[in-house]
Amino acid sequence: MRHHIAHAVRGRLRVRYPVPWLRTRYDDIESRLRSVPGVREVHGSKVTGSLRIDYDPFRLAEQSLVDTLEEMDTHLAGGRRLPTRAPKIVPRRTPPLVNVIGATSILAAAWLPAPPAITGALVLACSLPSLLRAAGALRRRRLNGDVLEAATLLLLAARRHYGAAALLTWLRTIGEYVVANTVVSARRSLRDVIAPPDATILRVEGDATRAVPVAALRVGDVVVVAAGQRLAVDGTVTRGEALVNQQTMTGEALPVERREGDAVFAATTVEYGEIAVRVDRVGLDTAVGRIVRTIEAAADEKSDIQAFAERLADRDVGRTLALAALGAVVARRVDAGTAILVSDYGMAARVGIPTAILTSIRRAFRHDILIKGPRVLENLARVDTVVFDKTGTLTVGSPLVTRIARYGAFSEDEILRFVAAAERPFHHPVARAVTRLAAERGLELPEAATTERVGLGVDVRIEGAHVLIGSRRFMETHEIVLRASAADEAAAHSVGASPLYVAVGGRLAAILVLQDQLRDDAPQAVQALRARQMRNVILLSGDHAEPTRVIAESLGLRHHYADLLPEDKARLIAELKAEGRVVAMVGDGVNDALALEEADVGIAVPGGAEVATEAADVVLLRGGLDRVVQALDLARESIQGVRRTLGIAARANLAVVGLASFGLARPVGSILLSHGTTVAAAIVNTARGDRPAPVKRPARRRA
Repeated sequence: MRHHIAHAVRGRLRVRYPVPWLRTRYDDIESRLRSVPGVREVHGSKVTGSLRIDYDPFRLAEQSLVDTLEEMDTHLAGGRRLPTRAPKIVPRRTPPLVNVIGATSILAAAWLPAPPAITGALVLACSLPSLLRAAGALRRRRLNGDVLEAATLLLLAARRHYGAAALLTWLRTIGEYVVANTVVSARRSLRDVIAPPDATILRVEGDATRAVPVAALRVGDVVVVAAGQRLAVDGTVTRGEALVNQQTMTGEALPVERREGDAVFAATTVEYGEIAVRVDRVGLDTAVGRIVRTIEAAADEKSDIQAFAERLADRDVGRTLALAALGAVVARRVDAGTAILVSDYGMAARVGIPTAILTSIRRAFRHDILIKGPRVLENLARVDTVVFDKTGTLTVGSPLVTRIARYGAFSEDEILRFVAAAERPFHHPVARAVTRLAAERGLELPEAATTERVGLGVDVRIEGAHVLIGSRRFMETHEIVLRASAADEAAAHSVGASPLYVAVGGRLAAILVLQDQLRDDAPQAVQALRARQMRNVILLSGDHAEPTRVIAESLGLRHHYADLLPEDKARLIAELKAEGRVVAMVGDGVNDALALEEADVGIAVPGGAEVATEAADVVLLRGGLDRVVQALDLARESIQGVRRTLGIAARANLAVVGLASFGLARPVGSILLSHGTTVAAAIVNTARGDRPAPVKRPARRRA
């Protein structure tokens, strides 16, 4: 078997392949999976060997998908075509609101004066789902919470406590509804990242425009977006000019000018001007929508703490049954034993824990922090080591030309004209820095002939002159003498800058000193992480040692590593995890994808590359590095909420057992005290979702 399952939640499967194997077979695998009924989307990365499959869990069973993957491994390895296989169909479930209405009606009927036979039949009919679940568990020879609940319901019905039985079923149904409603609210908040459900936009129809719902847009439509409005589509500008705040997608702190032919993205905002945009992608097909779809698929997964609590509750079923029998004997009342039966942790595990966690995820959405599921939130709360990439994460990622050192007859402007003309066809940060400076000086750029980018430099002819632009190694391969620049090169490295060499006619003409700028909020973010008792904050970089050292020292980071390839970053993360650390990796680029995948929690900063946001577990849509700290605080507060819920359940259950031991407990009061308090705590947690995210400023401490 070539693949292994890296992550599986209801509605989403992530598998890993050996990178060389997947690279040559990716198109075949993607095509085959998209043809499977029930598969919604397939996203993969040939760089990381990761493949994510989003599917409809109501139409397609996970095991059927796993079987299909195993067949693909076999047939692709042997070069044979795959047979068509019908997927297993998953039955649909009754909507929670319908269950609530039914359970509420039965609860009301149970307290009305009616013949006992009718009331008993109604209560048992309402309890039928619980009884069927218990029968299934017993067939598998398992004692779990379903068996305990069914035993309690049958005992209550046998004792003709129909009101108590209906109340127990009603509270469970209310709990399920609260969880389902929390999931829906989280998804609704997530969809609002793209566009609010009631949002409208002006669509061009002939010579006029008409306001239409965003949901009505189709690929090829043309929409008009004015100042102050948020784009709801990915598209191409067809006319007009505007300043667009694209921080959510590109990480640029300042608005950028967009004009005819430029691409624009959903979840960005027009700050000045007006543009007409041809719709290229809408809804969940947009760049930000693909992130949303990934998170939606993970919304139903169970956190590890919930799974553990459910297992613990199931293991205690036998003990609870024995304690109920003992309580009935000691108190000499069957009702005392019945009261003890309801004192379990199943309701806390099924209702209290998921609502606390999903509410925190929803709060994070509202602050443009996209957390991909409950398990990610739980891991985030346990993080004790944070690793930062340097370029584009702790630094702006857009270097500036801080100095031009000349060694010949050419003036600064002449040197700048040559370099800007040579770099104009390219779009990397150095090219943008040089062309931006030339534009600021108002220089007219000559035409560059036979531009060729070779390795670490550019070989070009400009105005008849042979111009070389690039690194020291590039110059040395062309036998350019660099002795004159030794002092300037050393001075540049001492402040963390990088020299760009320029040679004209086979002789060194100048060096341009380029320096990346530290983010304004980087020192505060590092200080805040230290104050949160992190074991370590580490800096990784693919850049040279000297610039990395300067950035690390300016932030007070003792542990920093330079000259790292992408696989070196991932290996270092693995070593930290092997030491027992829970590691969060914060990055933005393609070269960070492997490390983001390897970390316990990968965090992609605003404007990260698409492969980085796909590999990350947490995606920051906007804001600075303070969002990293805020995400950690939200996660820790969520786990505190879970502990509060479990504490409430424990105290309530202890009170029920204590009252029952003295013969003071009655079924209705015990159900309200045990299950009622848990459901109430879940409702309170849900209401907390509308509060602002925490902004803590703890006292300063040393790392």
